[in-house]
Amino acid sequence: MICAFVVLSLARTASAAVLTAVPVRPLPLSAPAAAVFGSVCASAHVMAAPLPLSFAASGMLYAPALLPALVPAAVPALAVAPVAAAVDSPAPVEAESARAAAAFDGSLPVPSQNETVVPAALGDGLRAMRTDDEPWLASVVGELIRTRTGRRVLRDIARLESRRGYPVIVEVARISNNGEFRYDSDILVMDASHRRSDPALVAPIMAHELQHVLQRAMELPTDALELEIESYTVENHVWSELGVAPPRGSFAAQARRRLMRGGDVFVSWLAQQYKNNFSLHGRTMAEYIRKVMEQRAGTLKRIARAEKDVAIAERAVEVMRASGMPETAVAAHEREALEPAQRRLKEAQVTLAWSERDLALLSDDAGRARFRAYSRGVIRRARALAH
Repeated sequence: MICAFVVLSLARTASAAVLTAVPVRPLPLSAPAAAVFGSVCASAHVMAAPLPLSFAASGMLYAPALLPALVPAAVPALAVAPVAAAVDSPAPVEAESARAAAAFDGSLPVPSQNETVVPAALGDGLRAMRTDDEPWLASVVGELIRTRTGRRVLRDIARLESRRGYPVIVEVARISNNGEFRYDSDILVMDASHRRSDPALVAPIMAHELQHVLQRAMELPTDALELEIESYTVENHVWSELGVAPPRGSFAAQARRRLMRGGDVFVSWLAQQYKNNFSLHGRTMAEYIRKVMEQRAGTLKRIARAEKDVAIAERAVEVMRASGMPETAVAAHEREALEPAQRRLKEAQVTLAWSERDLALLSDDAGRARFRAYSRGVIRRARALAH
């Protein structure tokens, strides 16, 4: 979400949802996450994976040495994937819609165990934020590469880098979730506790977040519940293909159990966990657009309240200075009242920008067709997982 947020998180509860930063002005649909506030905005529009219930709450360097370490000795040499079409010759919207709807249903070629397709150099498309996290990232990617779904995700991430010209930066930091993808800064953050975890238990979470990276490039509504449904479907494919299970009692375990019981059961449950996200599934397009418009109206009210709070705090600072109060006292009031109010205002402005961007996406036939095809494909693939 950004300095004004849109909730799209994998938080364990609605109250724990992580926010994602978004731009404050209407942006071209091809670049929905341009920075607006720069360094003053610390937050980011995030799609986050929750920590297991048992868990406790930098310069950017690219080291080629990361690549050779990624594949375990037991993994055979891998074939090179073809590079996607250049950015200046995009596929028609209809083709992209069909591709989105077919990602896992067999109509698109996905490599079998004997026909492995991965990036030209294993690890292409990914970079560790810190050099000392390279071995850890290598071990997680090494697990992903063992799975059919993981290889597909890594291949698409590499192709995304070839189209847009920069990789996905992976940061490891102490956060309140298993992992999160920050829309505005376009950075994937994994919780520092994963450094101590079995890489096989981290790989499904990484795949989940990488799927959010791919979704960001698809020009889809940012608050669509289908984004989370798809990422959990991807995550669950990786759990199954690795032959491991998420920790007992974790949110991932709860999600997997419900997803295996049936797609409709899972969608209903997930909607309760992500109360600020809504699906096209079960609604008409007109109803979905109305939900976005309601969200926009609520955000406008938040902006008005925040603007009032900022004005009051700024006036208080003026009075304090005019009265000759010490600058230390003025600075304290700015920190305690003015800066939080400014923060709330920025967050609401960014949320508004995302709502307006989504309404623009859904204002034309192509955008609606793309979203409708994507939603149907996501629900079909979720239902296919049921045992």
